[in-house]
Amino acid sequence: MTADPPPQPASPLERLALDLMARAGPTGHEGPLADWVAARGEAAGQRVTRVGRSVVLGDLDDPRPLVLLVGHLDVVPPTDDDREPTLRADRIVGRGASDMLGGLAVALDCAADPTLAGGDRNVVVVAYAGEEGPAEGNELAEVLRVVPRLADAELAIVLEPTDLRVELGCLGGLHAEIVVPGRAAHSARPWHGDNALLRAATALQRLGSRAPEPVEVDGLRFVEVLTPTQAHTHGPRNVVPDAVTLNVNLRFAPHRSLAQAEAHLDALLTELLDPERLGAQARWAITDRAPPARPAAHEPAVADFLAAADAPVEAKQAWTDVARLAAAGVPALNFGPGLAAQAHQRGEHVPRANLAVARAAVARFLSGTTPASGSPGGDHDG
Repeated sequence: MTADPPPQPASPLERLALDLMARAGPTGHEGPLADWVAARGEAAGQRVTRVGRSVVLGDLDDPRPLVLLVGHLDVVPPTDDDREPTLRADRIVGRGASDMLGGLAVALDCAADPTLAGGDRNVVVVAYAGEEGPAEGNELAEVLRVVPRLADAELAIVLEPTDLRVELGCLGGLHAEIVVPGRAAHSARPWHGDNALLRAATALQRLGSRAPEPVEVDGLRFVEVLTPTQAHTHGPRNVVPDAVTLNVNLRFAPHRSLAQAEAHLDALLTELLDPERLGAQARWAITDRAPPARPAAHEPAVADFLAAADAPVEAKQAWTDVARLAAAGVPALNFGPGLAAQAHQRGEHVPRANLAVARAAVARFLSGTTPASGSPGGDHDG
């Protein structure tokens, strides 16, 4: 077996990414990293605003057009394969390398660059807590409430892992719990009951029969999907269950409002779980809602970023905090060095080359330049 070549020394940007990974904590434990980011900003002469475990770096009174570089501080719990950040020949391994401390390193590095910070745009970093946990613990909403000046931004660049693609908009999401009823009985005499598990199997078959539905919004292709994600019963294991609860998740394109998506989901479930075909009356209720965001390609700052990045452009086939920013009136897009397939994976990594490419793209936008003629801005190691 050929040994891996020794890595080249880390660049300043790579050292910053390694520093972030070394201090990162899972959701709820962002405090030490937030303190370090704040101290680093203060040492560089940046204005620091704290909101809970989140940090805003930059002068909010600056009259120049405001650009937000946005990233979350928290990571999912590490594994033995990524607990210690490691520099390798072609990648950095560490928890959060792709999702999304590599992107946060790009944001911090650009904001601390005097040339970029002194340009035509006011650069502010929003490093927030709680993204990987429940929606109610996501501190970005609180940051936007406490620091209303952020809503005046002409653009927010959310540096989530996108494989160096620009991903516009995002899907919305609804979760619904479906209760499929039956009638309890002793498992030794099941004929005395009506097994809700078997009825749920029929319901799952019907739910699974719905094919993904492509939807074009503002020239970009989103895919709507309805997916069962959980099933559980209650009671002892020697009892025929009298009910099964299913969770289904609808991911819907941003041509629908939340209210329209709820009506659409209700119509889909009414059709798919028709009691005359299912043989039992299923009932359901929506338990969680996340709004979508339309692509904002018509916004001047978004168009400027697309020209500067010179990268592939796609729809965001997921939900991100682009939706939360859009709801606050901030045009936003997803662009980052991380690999989407590496998010939450054991041995998480980010290609070293991707960090440099992402940093160069953001720098071109902030400085008002575009790639040199023939420059392969979208060619990357992703």
